[in-house]
Amino acid sequence: MLGWDQAQARSWNGICRHTALAALAQLRAAAIRNALTGHIQLPGAGHDTSDTVNDGDISDADLLVPLGDAPVPVRGGQPCPPGITPIRLSIAETVRLASLARQYATGLISRARLAFALHWSARRRRHQAIARWYHYSARLLAITGTG
Repeated sequence: MLGWDQAQARSWNGICRHTALAALAQLRAAAIRNALTGHIQLPGAGHDTSDTVNDGDISDADLLVPLGDAPVPVRGGQPCPPGITPIRLSIAETVRLASLARQYATGLISRARLAFALHWSARRRRHQAIARWYHYSARLLAITGTG
């Protein structure tokens, strides 16, 4: 259930500590997700990395994190809207984006690498929104029996 191997659950206290730490990690990630406002604050102009290729081409708009949640169909068989918004940030995606922001702030990755990762995050979440739309639409058709 918690991904323990044979020798990892030795005592009741160890199990309780592990469960408490796992719950705290989830709560921290949820708090970060809820605190996001849609834009990663960049460090000052003195920020420099070794791989700054094409960093001048990256605008602040490339560093936006779309928030909110994608709509779902009201009835089965509805076509997916062409400009559907991405799904809500998951806990795992929030942790991934927080890690990227931390790496950028410490100079480990460039502005271009950060923009690339944010672009793929938005693309992945938009793809998940489309998949969810068609899944819900098919389920609604199966429930109503009009398909």
